[in-house]
Amino acid sequence: MKERYLIIDGYNMIGQSKTLSKLAQENLEEAREQLLIAIANFSAVVADEVICVFDAYDQSGLHSEYEYHGVKTVFTKEKETADSYIEKYVYDLYNKHTTHITVVTSDMSEQHAIFGTGAYRISSREMWRDLEENETTISKSLDGFNETKPRTRIPLSNEILQEFEKIRRGNHKKD
Repeated sequence: MKERYLIIDGYNMIGQSKTLSKLAQENLEEAREQLLIAIANFSAVVADEVICVFDAYDQSGLHSEYEYHGVKTVFTKEKETADSYIEKYVYDLYNKHTTHITVVTSDMSEQHAIFGTGAYRISSREMWRDLEENETTISKSLDGFNETKPRTRIPLSNEILQEFEKIRRGNHKKD
């Protein structure tokens, strides 16, 4: 079976979300964290490895990576775009016999480069739709679980429950 990879252009995803785009103007770190939370909830279903790449093109600093709830999070090195990092990563990783790679980006030049390597791509807008559908499915599953969860181990009539309540309160009179 092929290993499945999902590689996400983080800032591209933030830019496609009205909520996160607005949040990023006030608090970029919080916007990134909200994106990673959404991806982490989705990641176990869709891929063996999920990588979210944020570029540090206009920031000074070294390349860094960390794990966030199962999502490998990458900040590129100074003067490196997320696009160039993703292209190189896909090129190094891709093997048509052992890997299935999907890249999430709405950047047209990135899309063309990805197709050339044999990877698949979905737009950031499509990914947001998938994330929202996944959230809805999980919520419905949890609602259904809560509805079917028994309140007691043995179904008891109201009459018996009232008798037990009397016993519990010490008001039970033996006949």
